[in-house]
Amino acid sequence: MTTEPRQLLLLLTWMSPAFPTGAFAYSHGLEWAIDSGTVADAASVKGWITDLLTAGSGWNDAVLFAQCWEEDASSLNELALALATSRERHLETSQLGRAFRIAAGVFAAPALDEDEIAYPIAAGSACAAMGIDRRDALLAYLQGFAATLTSVAVRLVPIGQTAGLEVLRDLAPVIARTAERAAAATLADLGAITLLADIAAMKHETQRSRVFRT
Repeated sequence: MTTEPRQLLLLLTWMSPAFPTGAFAYSHGLEWAIDSGTVADAASVKGWITDLLTAGSGWNDAVLFAQCWEEDASSLNELALALATSRERHLETSQLGRAFRIAAGVFAAPALDEDEIAYPIAAGSACAAMGIDRRDALLAYLQGFAATLTSVAVRLVPIGQTAGLEVLRDLAPVIARTAERAAAATLADLGAITLLADIAAMKHETQRSRVFRT
Protein backbone atom coordinates (compact mmCIF):
# COMPACT_ATOMS: atom_id res chain seq x y z
CA MET A 1 0.00 0.00 0.00
CA THR A 2 1.23 3.49 -0.88
CA THR A 3 0.16 6.52 1.10
CA GLU A 4 -1.29 9.06 -1.31
CA PRO A 5 -0.64 12.80 -0.78
CA ARG A 6 -4.12 13.38 0.63
CA GLN A 7 -3.69 10.52 3.09
CA LEU A 8 -0.20 11.68 4.04
CA LEU A 9 -1.50 15.17 4.78
CA LEU A 10 -4.23 13.69 6.93
CA LEU A 11 -1.70 11.55 8.81
CA LEU A 12 0.55 14.55 9.41
CA THR A 13 -2.42 16.52 10.73
CA TRP A 14 -3.61 13.76 13.05
CA MET A 15 -0.17 13.06 14.52
CA SER A 16 0.91 16.70 14.80
CA PRO A 17 1.54 18.13 18.30
CA ALA A 18 -0.93 20.82 17.27
CA PHE A 19 -3.78 18.33 16.84
CA PRO A 20 -6.12 19.01 19.78
CA THR A 21 -5.86 15.82 21.84
CA GLY A 22 -4.38 17.58 24.87
CA ALA A 23 -1.34 15.29 24.90
CA PHE A 24 0.76 18.13 26.34
CA ALA A 25 -1.08 17.70 29.67
CA TYR A 26 0.12 14.12 30.25
CA SER A 27 3.59 12.86 31.19
CA HIS A 28 2.94 9.08 31.28
CA GLY A 29 4.52 8.97 34.75
CA LEU A 30 7.68 10.74 33.58
CA GLU A 31 6.99 13.69 35.88
CA TRP A 32 7.45 11.46 38.95
CA ALA A 33 10.60 9.89 37.46
CA ILE A 34 12.07 13.36 37.01
CA ASP A 35 10.97 14.54 40.45
CA SER A 36 12.53 11.47 42.09
CA GLY A 37 15.82 11.95 40.22
CA THR A 38 15.51 8.71 38.27
CA VAL A 39 15.51 10.73 35.03
CA ALA A 40 17.93 13.62 35.35
CA ASP A 41 19.62 14.35 32.01
CA ALA A 42 19.37 13.81 28.27
CA ALA A 43 20.92 10.34 28.44
CA SER A 44 18.42 9.07 31.00
CA VAL A 45 15.54 10.67 29.07
CA LYS A 46 16.62 8.79 25.97
CA GLY A 47 17.01 5.55 27.94
CA TRP A 48 13.58 5.92 29.57
CA ILE A 49 11.77 6.51 26.26
CA THR A 50 13.77 3.77 24.51
CA ASP A 51 12.66 1.25 27.13
CA LEU A 52 9.02 2.30 26.77
CA LEU A 53 9.24 1.97 22.98
CA THR A 54 10.96 -1.39 22.91
CA ALA A 55 9.64 -3.19 25.99
CA GLY A 56 6.96 -1.10 27.65
CA SER A 57 3.68 0.71 27.11
CA GLY A 58 4.92 2.26 23.88
CA TRP A 59 5.53 -1.20 22.44
CA ASN A 60 2.14 -2.54 23.53
CA ASP A 61 0.37 0.50 22.11
CA ALA A 62 2.26 0.11 18.82
CA VAL A 63 1.13 -3.53 18.51
CA LEU A 64 -2.47 -2.60 19.30
CA PHE A 65 -2.31 0.32 16.86
CA ALA A 66 -0.97 -1.96 14.10
CA GLN A 67 -3.64 -4.58 14.73
CA CYS A 68 -6.35 -2.05 13.81
CA TRP A 69 -5.66 -3.03 10.19
CA GLU A 70 -6.32 -6.71 11.00
CA GLU A 71 -8.59 -7.18 14.01
CA ASP A 72 -12.00 -6.06 15.27
CA ALA A 73 -11.54 -2.61 16.79
CA SER A 74 -14.04 -3.15 19.62
CA SER A 75 -12.18 -6.21 20.89
CA LEU A 76 -8.87 -4.40 20.56
CA ASN A 77 -10.26 -1.49 22.53
CA GLU A 78 -11.31 -3.72 25.43
CA LEU A 79 -7.82 -5.22 25.47
CA ALA A 80 -6.09 -1.82 25.27
CA LEU A 81 -8.08 -0.45 28.21
CA ALA A 82 -7.44 -3.61 30.22
CA LEU A 83 -3.69 -3.28 29.64
CA ALA A 84 -3.55 0.15 31.31
CA THR A 85 -1.40 -0.59 34.35
CA SER A 86 -2.69 2.18 36.63
CA ARG A 87 -5.58 4.57 37.13
CA GLU A 88 -3.65 7.42 35.52
CA ARG A 89 -2.56 5.33 32.53
CA HIS A 90 -6.23 4.47 31.99
CA LEU A 91 -7.18 8.16 32.33
CA GLU A 92 -4.49 9.19 29.86
CA THR A 93 -5.29 6.72 27.10
CA SER A 94 -9.06 7.14 27.41
CA GLN A 95 -8.96 10.94 27.47
CA LEU A 96 -6.54 11.12 24.55
CA GLY A 97 -8.67 8.60 22.67
CA ARG A 98 -11.84 10.58 23.30
CA ALA A 99 -10.23 13.86 22.24
CA PHE A 100 -8.73 12.29 19.11
CA ARG A 101 -12.06 10.80 18.05
CA ILE A 102 -13.84 14.15 18.45
CA ALA A 103 -11.19 16.09 16.54
CA ALA A 104 -10.76 13.45 13.83
CA GLY A 105 -14.50 13.58 13.24
CA VAL A 106 -13.95 16.88 11.45
CA PHE A 107 -12.19 14.93 8.69
CA ALA A 108 -14.01 11.58 8.69
CA ALA A 109 -16.66 9.64 10.58
CA PRO A 110 -15.17 7.82 13.59
CA ALA A 111 -14.21 4.24 12.76
CA LEU A 112 -15.27 3.10 16.23
CA ASP A 113 -18.11 4.44 18.34
CA GLU A 114 -17.43 3.46 21.95
CA ASP A 115 -18.18 5.31 25.19
CA GLU A 116 -14.55 4.87 26.20
CA ILE A 117 -11.79 4.37 23.66
CA ALA A 118 -8.03 3.91 24.10
CA TYR A 119 -5.86 6.31 22.16
CA PRO A 120 -3.96 3.74 20.02
CA ILE A 121 -7.29 2.23 18.96
CA ALA A 122 -8.89 5.58 18.20
CA ALA A 123 -5.89 6.65 16.12
CA GLY A 124 -5.18 3.26 14.53
CA SER A 125 -8.75 2.53 13.51
CA ALA A 126 -9.09 6.02 12.02
CA CYS A 127 -5.89 5.61 9.98
CA ALA A 128 -6.92 2.15 8.80
CA ALA A 129 -10.38 3.39 7.81
CA MET A 130 -8.83 6.14 5.70
CA GLY A 131 -6.54 3.69 3.87
CA ILE A 132 -3.30 5.08 5.30
CA ASP A 133 -0.34 2.71 5.02
CA ARG A 134 0.22 0.89 8.31
CA ARG A 135 3.99 1.36 8.42
CA ASP A 136 3.73 5.09 7.68
CA ALA A 137 1.06 5.43 10.37
CA LEU A 138 3.16 3.52 12.90
CA LEU A 139 6.17 5.74 12.31
CA ALA A 140 4.09 8.87 12.81
CA TYR A 141 2.34 7.47 15.89
CA LEU A 142 5.56 6.42 17.62
CA GLN A 143 7.29 9.68 16.70
CA GLY A 144 4.41 11.52 18.38
CA PHE A 145 4.72 9.34 21.49
CA ALA A 146 8.47 10.00 21.75
CA ALA A 147 8.13 13.71 21.00
CA THR A 148 5.48 14.20 23.69
CA LEU A 149 7.65 12.60 26.37
CA THR A 150 10.75 14.47 25.20
CA SER A 151 8.79 17.72 25.52
CA VAL A 152 8.01 16.81 29.14
CA ALA A 153 11.73 16.39 29.82
CA VAL A 154 12.62 19.62 28.03
CA ARG A 155 10.34 21.50 30.41
CA LEU A 156 10.86 19.62 33.67
CA VAL A 157 14.44 18.29 33.92
CA PRO A 158 15.06 20.71 32.17
CA ILE A 159 17.32 19.52 29.35
CA GLY A 160 16.71 22.43 26.97
CA GLN A 161 15.49 22.55 23.38
CA THR A 162 18.76 21.56 21.73
CA ALA A 163 19.26 18.52 23.94
CA GLY A 164 15.61 17.61 23.34
CA LEU A 165 16.18 17.64 19.59
CA GLU A 166 19.28 15.49 20.04
CA VAL A 167 17.22 12.96 22.03
CA LEU A 168 14.67 12.78 19.22
CA ARG A 169 17.45 12.44 16.66
CA ASP A 170 18.96 9.53 18.58
CA LEU A 171 15.56 7.90 19.03
CA ALA A 172 14.86 7.85 15.28
CA PRO A 173 16.38 4.39 14.65
CA VAL A 174 14.62 3.02 17.74
CA ILE A 175 11.31 4.34 16.44
CA ALA A 176 11.95 2.88 12.99
CA ARG A 177 12.85 -0.57 14.37
CA THR A 178 9.86 -0.59 16.72
CA ALA A 179 7.53 0.33 13.87
CA GLU A 180 8.87 -2.54 11.76
CA ARG A 181 8.52 -5.00 14.62
CA ALA A 182 4.99 -3.85 15.43
CA ALA A 183 3.90 -4.06 11.79
CA ALA A 184 4.88 -7.74 11.76
CA ALA A 185 3.65 -8.53 15.28
CA THR A 186 0.50 -10.28 16.47
CA LEU A 187 -1.42 -9.94 19.72
CA ALA A 188 0.72 -12.79 21.05
CA ASP A 189 3.67 -10.38 21.01
CA LEU A 190 2.07 -8.06 23.57
CA GLY A 191 4.02 -7.77 26.81
CA ALA A 192 5.87 -5.17 28.87
CA ILE A 193 8.67 -5.39 31.43
CA THR A 194 9.18 -1.71 32.28
CA LEU A 195 8.13 -2.06 35.90
CA LEU A 196 9.74 1.18 37.05
CA ALA A 197 7.77 3.15 34.47
CA ASP A 198 4.55 1.50 35.68
CA ILE A 199 5.46 2.30 39.30
CA ALA A 200 6.21 5.90 38.29
CA ALA A 201 2.72 6.23 36.83
CA MET A 202 1.25 4.90 40.11
CA LYS A 203 3.45 7.11 42.29
CA HIS A 204 2.37 10.14 40.29
CA GLU A 205 -1.19 9.69 41.57
CA THR A 206 -0.13 10.92 45.02
CA GLN A 207 2.68 13.28 44.01
CA ARG A 208 2.14 16.50 45.97
CA SER A 209 3.35 19.05 43.41
CA ARG A 210 2.38 18.26 39.81
CA VAL A 211 2.29 20.02 36.46
CA PHE A 212 0.86 17.12 34.44
CA ARG A 213 -2.32 15.09 34.87
CA THR A 214 -0.39 11.80 34.72
